[in-house]
Amino acid sequence: MPDPIPPRARFSLRTLLILVGLICFAIGSYVIARKLSDADRELRKLRNEAGVLSVDEPTKIHVIAVDVGEANTWRWRMFIPKGHRYSWNIAADGIPKDHPPQRAGISSFSNEPYWERDNEVLVTAKLRQEDDGNWRLSVDPRIGDSENQMFGVSLKIPKEKIEWMTDGRASSTDGRVVGDRGVQTIDPKGPIILLQRRPTERQPDGSHQPSPNPTPGYMIWLKEQ
Repeated sequence: MPDPIPPRARFSLRTLLILVGLICFAIGSYVIARKLSDADRELRKLRNEAGVLSVDEPTKIHVIAVDVGEANTWRWRMFIPKGHRYSWNIAADGIPKDHPPQRAGISSFSNEPYWERDNEVLVTAKLRQEDDGNWRLSVDPRIGDSENQMFGVSLKIPKEKIEWMTDGRASSTDGRVVGDRGVQTIDPKGPIILLQRRPTERQPDGSHQPSPNPTPGYMIWLKEQ
């Protein structure tokens, strides 16, 4: 009695079934990968909105800005990898556009060996006007579960050096707040500019643009020691 399905037909059907199975597997894997990717992206968005620090590259600095809802107050969560020691620096005069000034108005560093381990640091910066009309810009870093701490720093700013904030020029400013759009990854060798504010310059056409030259303003940055 003849075989109802020739050998070649049986082989072709088997191959077709395997091919269909592989295609279904590939489609399923693609769909799952897309869903995982979308879920990861949504999770990162929610973590960023909540100010949660995600560390993907533990050899680099990670920073995210945290909204505090208070004028002239800034806060960051920072991951600082083991082996890096920094000074805190503040300047309030002659602020360049793309890098720190050659000299800080004030600097400080801690001799406590916080650099012997990875650390997550909560950093708060405040700019406040004092009773005499002058201003003070301060930085307060806190490593929550460590006996060894980084030292903060504050700089008194004469009121005439910050008149640009009160005479209308601050309506358009140049600068940065690192991590204000989610976690930012930075080379630990730095320098790491956390905060920069400068007034823009009015152009002949009436627009306001960042000056390529140093201008009044203020900056907070970390410099590796």
